[in-house]
Amino acid sequence: MNLEDLKERKRQSGMTNGEIARLSGIPLSTVNKIFSGATKNPRYAALLAIEEALATREKLPFTYKGLTEEPMLARDSAAAYAYRARQYEGADIEALSESARAELINGVLYVLAAPSRMHQWLVSELLYRVKGHIRERKESSQAYTAPFDVWLFGDDSTVVQPDILVVCHRERLTDKGCCGAPDWIIEVVSPGNASYDYFTKLLQYQKAGVEEYWIVDPTERKVSVMNFANPALTRQYSYEEETPSGVLEGFRVRMAEVEESF
Repeated sequence: MNLEDLKERKRQSGMTNGEIARLSGIPLSTVNKIFSGATKNPRYAALLAIEEALATREKLPFTYKGLTEEPMLARDSAAAYAYRARQYEGADIEALSESARAELINGVLYVLAAPSRMHQWLVSELLYRVKGHIRERKESSQAYTAPFDVWLFGDDSTVVQPDILVVCHRERLTDKGCCGAPDWIIEVVSPGNASYDYFTKLLQYQKAGVEEYWIVDPTERKVSVMNFANPALTRQYSYEEETPSGVLEGFRVRMAEVEESF
């Protein structure tokens, strides 16, 4: 697909340059230059990433109403800050101290600020329930919480730290963390970080082969369940409803109960 085709595809989709930047991982300034014609010979890799973003946006099951034209996140206590000074790689993550929270997505390093008390409460309560279910059923799956490195594609391109991850294929677990896609990932949204979970990480999890991805949104009081293995199970649940897992048979949770225990 050439640039003119991409422009037409963009026009038909109604996507903004900011949305394209978020989904593609290409800086907004570069996206602006490409579509304005300021960049005469865009890199093929950039055009390919934009094409993929245009195609992916049509498949996203949910939208996040807080999406803005700016590709990076608002400054608050839970925001992620992206560094693009150079192309980063897995070794840069390993060089950080064990207490540092950072993620690497397509060469962009995201440094994560400390989450809120509510965020950590929800994560710890959910993990407690997930691990309890695994022990009760005597399953071989294992569950972990951040900080825990996941080498999502089994290489140095993308290293993430999901809030909660469940690994059924235990051969993917190493001394360093998880080499490959976990079977189930749960992210708890922070107010200044929502689009990072709804768009940037969703795309990466889908591409990597994660079976199911939950986005728990305390502000909207909803759980968005993306079951990539079985799209028929993809839907949104309110906090008052029981949300079932498509990965751990029999596991269900009503987030209102978890919230009430805070």
